[in-house]
Amino acid sequence: IRLTDSWYLPYYADIGTGDSDLTYQLFAGVGYRYSWGDVRFGYKYLHYDLSDDYLMEDLTVSGPALGVSFKF
Repeated sequence: IRLTDSWYLPYYADIGTGDSDLTYQLFAGVGYRYSWGDVRFGYKYLHYDLSDDYLMEDLTVSGPALGVSFKF
């Protein structure tokens, strides 16, 4: 979501399956656009719901995230 020419609110969400019964992740944050690239800071939540065949049945990872991208 673009707030100004420089400030924006990045977000991402997905859900799926595969080797797991259910997997989803969510991200929301704030970003600033420079002439050389972008800097983003936000919070990410990632959850795996695995079947009983795995050593771990559930795995959840969450916390702050910092990202930098460069334009070439």
